[in-house]
Amino acid sequence: MASVTDPLRVDVRLVALREDRMLLVSRPGHRWNVLPGGLVTSGERVESALARHVRVDYRSLVERCHFVAAVEHDDAEASRSPHSGNMLSLVFATEWPATAKPLHVEGELVEVHTDALLAVRLAPRPVGWAVRRWLAESWPIWRGLRSSASAPGLRPSVTSLRAQLAARREQLRSRRFRDAAVAVSALVTAADGYIDPAEIDGFEAFVATDPVMSYFSTDDLRSAFQALLEDLIRDFDTGKQSALTEIAKVRGKSVQAAAVVRLGIVLGGIDGEFVSEEQAVVAEVAKHLGLDPADFGLPASP
Repeated sequence: MASVTDPLRVDVRLVALREDRMLLVSRPGHRWNVLPGGLVTSGERVESALARHVRVDYRSLVERCHFVAAVEHDDAEASRSPHSGNMLSLVFATEWPATAKPLHVEGELVEVHTDALLAVRLAPRPVGWAVRRWLAESWPIWRGLRSSASAPGLRPSVTSLRAQLAARREQLRSRRFRDAAVAVSALVTAADGYIDPAEIDGFEAFVATDPVMSYFSTDDLRSAFQALLEDLIRDFDTGKQSALTEIAKVRGKSVQAAAVVRLGIVLGGIDGEFVSEEQAVVAEVAKHLGLDPADFGLPASP
């Protein structure tokens, strides 16, 4: 299970479904509803925080929940607090029948028909958007903040990515994800025809300190990365096909596939600039995995 130690503020929310209805929290003095849940404290496991906020048994909650979304957003509008800032909301879902133990919330629980959710004010707005999309498509959502007006799209910070990976670390501890993560890292590093030492250092630092990647042998990761990088330098097109073959191992595994694309985006910008060649290759990776590049703020791949 994951714990949160990064300075980014993190909260965890629950989509509690009751047949064709969802349980939301209506708070006195607020016009917007929220999902049950609350903040994750430093060093606390995400699942433990959720169980604490809704006051249910930790083990039964973990067994029943599945991942919905990781959404990085500006909390200022939702909280109206001078101390608000970037927030990463991790959202999970479970069935919560009327016979189950009542959820503990700060406010009143209201049942809303899922078909009427578009007309319901659900805060914060990016989380509401993610939940509505998940209900429509049953597809996990990964959404970051827009980085700037000159760089449109959804670009997650390294802190955001690490928290997202940590939240799903048990699903990412596979050789397939390891191989795909190494392959996308090599592709991004070689994409612009220049091997930037900062990107190599960034990859090595990431795998050495990340709670998911550190599960694997650092020597094995470094060796595989160097081997792919040498293939790409020797013949980029042939090396790219080899890398895409490794990346295809996570096709159809939504959480792992999205994490691979996000990793490519973060490593592409680790030297200070996510250039067009790097964007194009990560967009191609997304398309190769059956994902829409636009969902990640990437240009359409050819």
